[in-house]
Amino acid sequence: MMKVLLSAYACAPETGSEPEVGLRTVLAAARRHEVWVLTQPVMVDAMRLALVHHPLEDRIHLEAVQPSFPPHRPGLRGFAEFHWRHDQWQRRAAVHGVSLDRRIGFDVVHHVTLAAYWMRSGVAAVNKPLVWGPVGGAVEPPWRLLGELGGRGLLEEATRTSVRWTVGLLTSTRVTDTASVILVQNPATARRIGARAKTSILSNAIAVDVGEVPPGGSRTRDIAFVGRLVPWKGGRLAIRTMRYVSTPGAILRIYGDGDERQSIVKASQRWGVADRVSFEGQLPRQQLLIQIAQAGVVLHPALHEEGGIAVAETLAMGTPVVCLEHGGPAELVRQWQQSPSITVTPAWPDATARALAAAIDRFLAQPPPVSASPRAPRDCFEDRILDAYEQAAATG
Repeated sequence: MMKVLLSAYACAPETGSEPEVGLRTVLAAARRHEVWVLTQPVMVDAMRLALVHHPLEDRIHLEAVQPSFPPHRPGLRGFAEFHWRHDQWQRRAAVHGVSLDRRIGFDVVHHVTLAAYWMRSGVAAVNKPLVWGPVGGAVEPPWRLLGELGGRGLLEEATRTSVRWTVGLLTSTRVTDTASVILVQNPATARRIGARAKTSILSNAIAVDVGEVPPGGSRTRDIAFVGRLVPWKGGRLAIRTMRYVSTPGAILRIYGDGDERQSIVKASQRWGVADRVSFEGQLPRQQLLIQIAQAGVVLHPALHEEGGIAVAETLAMGTPVVCLEHGGPAELVRQWQQSPSITVTPAWPDATARALAAAIDRFLAQPPPVSASPRAPRDCFEDRILDAYEQAAATG
C-alpha cells in the first residue's frame, strides 16, 4: 500500500462534471492505497458526508486548502477571476502539500481535477513522482464553425486562447519535464504536450457512474441538449440543426442555463423553430439521467469540449449520441463502441447542421431499445489510475 497525495480542486458527490471526476479518482486510489486529498473546504464538507460508513472511509484523509470560491461567473471578467483564484489555490496547495510530505512521506503525488496543460499544478512542488492528469486544454473550435460562437463568444475565445498560450509557455513545460506519468484527455492535448514517452490518453469522463439505468419503456422523440448555455457548447448550432430535422414531433429539449440562453431563443425565433425548442432549465442529476435514458437522441455539438461528462453518461445508458468528430466527445464514442452514436466531421455551419440533422433523423426513425443496465467503456478508469501510480512509483 502506497501513500498518495491527491490534488482535487473539485471533488464532491452528485454534482457531475469535475467534482464527480475528483470523487471517482479518490475512490479509485483508496481501493489499493492510503490517500490524502487536497480540496476546497466546501468540498471537504460534502465528501465527509458522502464517506460516512463507506468501506474506504478510513483510507481517505481530507485536507482543506483555503479558500472556497463562489460559483464561476460568466463572461470575460468571470473567466479572469476564476483563473486568478484557481492559481492562488494552487499556490497554497503547493505549500500545504510540501508540509504534509515532510510529515507523511508520500510515495506518489497526483494532480487530477482542473488539470489543463497551461494551468499551474501546485503539487508539482512536492519532490515525489508526479502523475499529471487527465490533462486537457488544447482542443480548439473548428475554424469553419467559429461564427457559431457569436460576437461575445469570439471575444471570449480569443481571450482564452491568448491567455492559454501565454501562461502555457511559462507553466506547462516545467510540469511536462517533472511529471513521471502524464494522462491526457484527447489526442489534441497529447499533440500539444508532446511528451510521448510518458503520455497516454485517458478521458476523465469515463470515470462516470450512472448507477442503475432508470427503468423506462419506449424512447421519446426528444432531442436532448445537455450543458451550460455558453457559446462554445454549441447551442446556436443545435438550433440551426433543428431547421433540418424532419421527424414529426421531434422536440429539442435544452437542459441547462446560462448567459447564452437569450441568444439561443432569438436564433430559434429567427429560424422559425421556436415551437420545436423547449428550455427545461437545470435539473438535479438523477432527474436529468432519467430524461437522458429515455430520450430519442442526445445532441452534443460542442465546439471545443475536452472530455464531456454528459456524453459519457449518455453512452453508458445506451442512448444514441450525435456529436462532432472533434475533441473529447469523439474520443468517448471510441470508448463506448457498443453504444449507438454518430460523429459528424465539422464543415461549414449549414453543411454541419444538415449532417447532424440526418444523424438525428436516423436514430429517431429506428430508435434502439432503452437499456436495462449500464454499459462499461473500453477502458476502466480506476484500473488506469492505479496503473499510473505503479508506473510513477517505479521512477522514484
